[in-house]
Amino acid sequence: MFQKQKPNRVMKKPLLVGLVWAIVVVFAQAQTTILDFESPTTSTVFQYFGSTIDGSLNENIANPNPSGINTSATVAKYVKPAVAEVWAGAFSNPNPTVLVDLTANGKIAIKVHMDHIGNLTLKLEGSTNGGDNWLTTVANTKVNEWEELVFDASALSLEAPFTAAAGHVYTRVVLFFDFGTAGTGTDVTSYFDDITALPNNITTTTILDFETAATGTTFQYFGSALDGSLTETISNPNATGINTSANVLKYLKPAVSQTWAGAFSNPDPSTPVDVSNGAQVCIKVHMDHIGNLALKLEGSTSGAPNWITKVDNTKVNEWEEICFDPSAPSIEAPFEAATGAYTRVVLFFDFGTAGTGTDVISYLDDIVVKGGSAPQAKTVKFQVDMNNYTSNFDKVYISGSFNNWSGDANPLTDDNFDGIYEGSITVPNGLYEYKVTLDNWAAQEEFNGFEECTRRDPSGQFVNRFLPVSTNLEVPKFCFNSCYACGEEVKINFKLGMNGIPANPDGVWLCGGGNFDVPGGKYKMTDADGDGIFEITVPRKTGFQSYYAFANGPCPDFSCKENLAGQPCGDPNNFNDRFLAAVNSNSTVATCYQACFTNAACVSSTTQGIEDARVFQILGNPAPSDVAVLQFGTAVWGKKQVLLSNSIGQNIGIWQVTDADLQFDLPINELPSGVYFVRVQIGERFYTRKLVK
Repeated sequence: MFQKQKPNRVMKKPLLVGLVWAIVVVFAQAQTTILDFESPTTSTVFQYFGSTIDGSLNENIANPNPSGINTSATVAKYVKPAVAEVWAGAFSNPNPTVLVDLTANGKIAIKVHMDHIGNLTLKLEGSTNGGDNWLTTVANTKVNEWEELVFDASALSLEAPFTAAAGHVYTRVVLFFDFGTAGTGTDVTSYFDDITALPNNITTTTILDFETAATGTTFQYFGSALDGSLTETISNPNATGINTSANVLKYLKPAVSQTWAGAFSNPDPSTPVDVSNGAQVCIKVHMDHIGNLALKLEGSTSGAPNWITKVDNTKVNEWEEICFDPSAPSIEAPFEAATGAYTRVVLFFDFGTAGTGTDVISYLDDIVVKGGSAPQAKTVKFQVDMNNYTSNFDKVYISGSFNNWSGDANPLTDDNFDGIYEGSITVPNGLYEYKVTLDNWAAQEEFNGFEECTRRDPSGQFVNRFLPVSTNLEVPKFCFNSCYACGEEVKINFKLGMNGIPANPDGVWLCGGGNFDVPGGKYKMTDADGDGIFEITVPRKTGFQSYYAFANGPCPDFSCKENLAGQPCGDPNNFNDRFLAAVNSNSTVATCYQACFTNAACVSSTTQGIEDARVFQILGNPAPSDVAVLQFGTAVWGKKQVLLSNSIGQNIGIWQVTDADLQFDLPINELPSGVYFVRVQIGERFYTRKLVK
């Protein structure tokens, strides 16, 4: 039984908009110098990582080739050592004085001088207005001369969550020369200079500024005691900074409100909100606390579904502009990006938060659409190997969000009769989902969500391949129902015993190492048969190797990750994570939480019955408020490891006690009253006892 991924839509008749008012301003500005290494305010150094020169700083030197497009006096020298990781790079330390502002600027330019054809990868981090870290690569084309490489902020990041940098401000610059290539055995020196932000000519269309009848309206409240009443337009209560206009909209969230309390435009604006051509919707807000504003667009003139997303504010008691990216999927079903024009604006301050018991007043102004030139279509080529698929079929298709999950819109053909089906699609920049389908949805690929090339949609119902498009590209040839070429996939089964530690009721995760997401993310393990052993099977490409760890609970900050400090399976140079050597065939990795066993039963290969009540006692239980006294038995001798966890299995602390100590005062003075678990391990023996404070 196959389930088609095509979303359901209710088609709407286009709305007629009688009188359209548009205030359009086109502006341009000069490029902004971030770093040119010629003065203290435009200079910094970069700290290396991922190689044998970890922690050291680069040098700013006299220009070794002042010619062509770069005759400046000083440039930055960059060394990729003979031994370096594929991700070796350097980050600005300290960060530039001038921020990388991509709200008005659309591109970043960097001059480079390299002695070979390779690439430069730029990563931007530390956004001040909610942007995700962003990474993209540009190849150089010239050798032993200066050239300028330009990075397009509208391109999607090469790393999750695959969003663009446009519209955001960043504090840190990270550079990787020859990203994806390990050290060559010889030190490679390159140079860079003049990191600048290049402006776009941006067209700004005012939807509402509350200054004239044509650009003003009221909003009708819902979801609170104010249901049915209208907002007020008032004099600007703080005409400073980026907003000195006369009038603004006052918004009240009552003391008693639903989490979804908001207000919709009534009447709707004279000018529809047209988000075509990569435009963004920006709104100035003034809030007395850190929260968020959610924007919902309704009444599509083309029948598109409603769209909603939210953005956090970052400033208190001053005006700031926050921008919404319509190319992002809606946070509500059917989870599609906004497209075309919408007639109604709906606003929710502190969306997802109920009334606080006190009326909260915020202000907003200048709802505008910032758009540029029409997006350029990109061509994406596919090669699908069907040789491992044994059932009968006639036609192969690429079905996805770019063709409304059509079963016959983008056929692939096997012109060489070799079982490799090829074809292409043409789409604008964006993040798409897709699958290979057969015979108009008679069959489709099936995934479990743990594959590298897939993602689960926000509804949790479907798992599809994902495709970030920011340039013309050729997707590497893959096998039907696999992320890799036929014969290149291995399955790795992780089995984890909890080693006497209660499992967090929210779950146990495989995590870390740069390949397995955060605790609470994609790789949740399951105990289907209730035997206390958690499992997950992940497909990877032959030769895959990685650091990894386990976490007892969903903690994106890794606070509930296992602690392997001092144990042989934890690498102290990599956050005490475990290491998985290259996997070349289907394999099972069996171990135990917070320990280095090679089986999930948590039993030594040489000693049976490792759980031993003689390991320790707790003197006085319930314990006093300051310490719990542990007394170790003399029948089991050796160095002790003491682990304290809470009632849901979260790790609180770990201590090492010498073999000579027969007693240990476990500090609990800062813990709230409740039930805890103390686990002591001595050699191959352990025991876990309940502690009540």
